[in-house]
Amino acid sequence: MHKKIDWNLLSVFMEVYRLNSITKAAEALDTTQPVVSNILRRLTEQLDEPLFTREGRGIRPTAVAVKLASDIQPLMYGISSALDNIKTFDIHKPRLFTVFVTEPILLLLQPLISKDKTLGACNIQFILSPADQDEMLEQISLQKVDLAITVGNVSHHSFNVQPIHKDRMLLTCSRDHERVQGKISLEQYYKEVHVGIKARRSGLHEIDLLAEERLEERKVWVKCDSIISGLALASKTDIICLAPESIAQEYCELFNLQMLELPYKAHPVVHNMICHNRTMKSLAHIWLRDKLKQHLALSGYVAAE
Repeated sequence: MHKKIDWNLLSVFMEVYRLNSITKAAEALDTTQPVVSNILRRLTEQLDEPLFTREGRGIRPTAVAVKLASDIQPLMYGISSALDNIKTFDIHKPRLFTVFVTEPILLLLQPLISKDKTLGACNIQFILSPADQDEMLEQISLQKVDLAITVGNVSHHSFNVQPIHKDRMLLTCSRDHERVQGKISLEQYYKEVHVGIKARRSGLHEIDLLAEERLEERKVWVKCDSIISGLALASKTDIICLAPESIAQEYCELFNLQMLELPYKAHPVVHNMICHNRTMKSLAHIWLRDKLKQHLALSGYVAAE
């Protein structure tokens, strides 16, 4: 007959398994590495089975650990959700939410959130999402960030992914452009020079991934971190800049730009809301998600299906 296992040992084991690191688990649990290592040792002794093995500078779960995690993970989420449900959430008590976003979402949401009089004592802080997806997911796992609204999908079972915003792409160029006025042909598109915008940080995909047909190589003479920087350059030169319609509509008048339909068919850019599963029934996180969805709906752009 198995000895009774301390539930706290299992919860620590799951953090180590989820993060695949004793160091990160210690940080997430607000404790020290020796404490976590000691707990794993105790659990290993009680189960009389090895749970992790050394692999380089890191650790790797054994087959026993994988089976154990698979069996108890649903139970852990259920208990976590039950505890979150009994916790009250009051918008009149100070709380800071942190959200990873792309540049288009930042430009859409920040002005709306700044004017929102229904936030109570809560604040929502937007940070441009890191280019590396693993880093983004790690920050959410460690609860340093509440959620992310970004392009790209996540297949990890610990995260909930919901399409939330869809935006079509346009071309922009100066209203004083010497060769392009009102529309642009595919032939002219290849003759002109373009601004290249770094993909994930700006919330754009590479245009080759969006186009429904195979494209020839563009003449990209300038590369920018920001769509706004690209628009500013286009306003002063004959450079062509790709931009989501939401940004183009908002800033073309300011930058004296014209908006042009793409000379080829392209898929829209879809943004997903990415949350950790343990937050799905949290009253605070439900409020946050609903608030962000409401404001994206008010922005006038199509919610993704």
